[in-house]
Amino acid sequence: MGTEELLRAARRCHDEGRFGTAADMLLTAFRQEPERFEVAREIGRLLRAVGDPAAAVDYLKRAWILEPADGLTVAELVLVLHDLNRRDEAVQVMLASLDAGLDQTAFVASLVARD
Repeated sequence: MGTEELLRAARRCHDEGRFGTAADMLLTAFRQEPERFEVAREIGRLLRAVGDPAAAVDYLKRAWILEPADGLTVAELVLVLHDLNRRDEAVQVMLASLDAGLDQTAFVASLVARD
């Protein structure tokens, strides 16, 4: 499977609560394209969903560094930093993302879509 197919399948598994299968797919995708921000973001989202916010931050930061203006990446990173009581860092991420061209509407839509 290619990276895009792996990402789609992993998201589906994540949504269905099949976290182990999603993790296997995402690790395969990461080996194929370690510089693809979507892969790092999805690993971070998965780690947050299974209760490991500290590890999630590492992958979400990696995704954010690669694509600081992606609304979903920024939303996930800000939320996990908030979960860890790292609010000052969350504010810094937001400000840097806005400077990088973050579309505020896309950011808010990402937050709303999480509910």
